Amino acid sequence: MRHSFIKSTVLCTLAAGLIGSLGAISSAHADETLNYQVLKDGEPIGFETVEITDTPDGYTAAITTRTDVKVLFLQFQYGHSRLEKWRNDQLVSVDTDTNDDGTPYVYKAEYEGGCFEVAGKGVAKRDACDGAWPLTLWREDVTTKTSLYSVINAEPYAVTTRKTGTETLAINNREIPATHYVMTGDVQRDLWYGDDGRLLKTSFKRKGYDIDFIRVDAKDLQK
Repeated sequence: MRHSFIKSTVLCTLAAGLIGSLGAISSAHADETLNYQVLKDGEPIGFETVEITDTPDGYTAAITTRTDVKVLFLQFQYGHSRLEKWRNDQLVSVDTDTNDDGTPYVYKAEYEGGCFEVAGKGVAKRDACDGAWPLTLWREDVTTKTSLYSVINAEPYAVTTRKTGTETLAINNREIPATHYVMTGDVQRDLWYGDDGRLLKTSFKRKGYDIDFIRVDAKDLQK
């Protein structure tokens, strides 16, 4: 009887350990980098990278965006860095640093559940409990949000996003199935996501020009 009890206890312990290990594996995010070429009317003007790094309780996403645009005789430059911290797929904090053609913006957003507080330089301090995220488009579940805010100055956005169907995109010289969404409201975007839930492409108009962010291999990224 005692032998059976000990054997049963050991098996239960091993099973619990195995289930725990599998749970840890399934919830982990493997390190990866997403590379996007930024195009204006089909011509490269910059890049964006999203570096996703696994952490003991979640992961971080470090986003870097750089564009350099010449319109007639004027040169416009944009630089943006953002660090997102995620725990159990819930946003914990966002740190941003932006140079919008010479105008600096720096802010931090800290979350507690669906509530957050934003404070920094060049932004109006505010807090809300609407579960809003920054306009962080690399994750497909941003399409479920109706409240967002600017990654530059934290300006709030009200949006509606609808799925229009599946399409095939030519990405990295490969035909890749993608889910197409259309975001409307304070932000206008066409968004395409792959089966992994990562952004493949986004398109929008800026001052009459067609702007595209298109996923590319690292070797093909023009900086």
